[in-house]
Amino acid sequence: MKRTKKIKIKWGNIGLLALLLLCASVVIHDLFMLTIYSWISGNMYGWTWFGFLTFILAFAVGGEIIEYFYEEYFK
Repeated sequence: MKRTKKIKIKWGNIGLLALLLLCASVVIHDLFMLTIYSWISGNMYGWTWFGFLTFILAFAVGGEIIEYFYEEYFK
């Protein structure tokens, strides 16, 4: 009988991937609202301090997660 190799799921990496998708959605939504939606609606939208800080935080956390995955799987 041939035994198949069991695949071990790293649940921490699944959680990091979910957090990366959340960060990407925040960044994409903010950029959409500041560029395309402003152009479509004709209204001018800008940053609030809270919005700017969450944008920077999402960008930084997403970058760190991408670096972690790159170092773990490609080096």
